[in-house]
Amino acid sequence: MSVYAVTNPASGEQVKTFSTFTDNELDSAIALAYDAYQSWLRSSTVEERVKLVRRVGELHSERREQLAEIATREMGKPLEQALGEVDFCVDIYGFYADNGPELMKDEPIELLSGEGSAIIRRSPYGVILG
Repeated sequence: MSVYAVTNPASGEQVKTFSTFTDNELDSAIALAYDAYQSWLRSSTVEERVKLVRRVGELHSERREQLAEIATREMGKPLEQALGEVDFCVDIYGFYADNGPELMKDEPIELLSGEGSAIIRRSPYGVILG
């Protein structure tokens, strides 16, 4: 099995190594994530999801320096830039916690012809690998 190494670009120091997945291990992990997603989607409300997103932002804020130091160590990013990126992430989580329910509402659209009704419905994508 091969390994993936995280290297500090400023010093060349190897920070950590990780074993890579086999194709079967990856397929299994994706299947487990999909099952968890399906269960979570059926059992959680928008309000619960908003609370979770807000908490992730709070955790980023609480661990601001630690997260910035990791980015500096693993990517060679100057600390001030890394702190700014953490702050930006906190702002994004806050935006979606504040606006998510409104952004997720069905949006009626006008039909160009004929009778009936139509809406735009935003739905979660599910599991994404990338």
